[in-house]
Amino acid sequence: MDSNFITALIMGCCATISMNLGKGIQKMKVVVWKTWPRVLAPENRNNFLIWCVGMMMTAGAGILFTEALNKTDKSSIIASLNGIGLIALAFFSMSVLKEKVGGREWGAIGLIIIGTAVVQYFNAPNALGQDYEPSSLIVTLGVSIGVFAVMVIGTRILNKGRAFVFAAIAGTFLGLMVILFDIAGVVGGDGMGKYLNFYWLTGFMCGNGAFVFTNMAFFSGSATMVVPTVNSFMIIMPMLFEYLIFGVSLRPIQYAGAAVIVAGVVILTTGAGHLVDDGDAKSGHA
Repeated sequence: MDSNFITALIMGCCATISMNLGKGIQKMKVVVWKTWPRVLAPENRNNFLIWCVGMMMTAGAGILFTEALNKTDKSSIIASLNGIGLIALAFFSMSVLKEKVGGREWGAIGLIIIGTAVVQYFNAPNALGQDYEPSSLIVTLGVSIGVFAVMVIGTRILNKGRAFVFAAIAGTFLGLMVILFDIAGVVGGDGMGKYLNFYWLTGFMCGNGAFVFTNMAFFSGSATMVVPTVNSFMIIMPMLFEYLIFGVSLRPIQYAGAAVIVAGVVILTTGAGHLVDDGDAKSGHA
């Protein structure tokens, strides 16, 4: 592994840890908003400031993701690190929120670590470099919108499956966020150019869209359905999108590793004391 790739992995881990711990901190202090408009009153100020720390951590994750993506040639490599953030959240839940982490959770953590190690260890640099066709991006977005539009209409007709569809849309938005942040680095180069462009801003909006659809999913289903669906689609969709947009694919053993990660995510987030109940993950509310 070269130094750039190792740096990308470190920054990607920091991004997903910041994102998920930020969610945990926001969850811990979200009750402060019930005191609105007195969130800045002396008795509520500390809770509000702690909630703001969580908000800043999720916002900072967007920058860390961008920097990590700028140092690797595969978006899916960074997206697959999402399980590491969930492990960090598990330890946060155990030590701070005093939630139970038992044998089921430890087994899931083991699967995530094994799957992540497989995906990263067998990575090979893209010999052709990283480039994309705008037309491929447009077609991919159009097909994705069409597929999900049909699924949403289907849920209205059948009056079932709404939570899964909304959660899948949220996870897909997160996958698009990662891809668009990656494209932003390709077209923007070094410095602030990778942030001050259409692709990064669109990715940021996709992150906000994920927050909206996640909460829509919560209105229709339980967290044990929504959370693993969001996180799984965040890992899986960049693998599909990068193939369609960049023409890049992973090795078969890496896809197998990704499947192990997804299995670990599902097990970790569907236990009796599931770890999070807001799968939002945007650059500002990841």
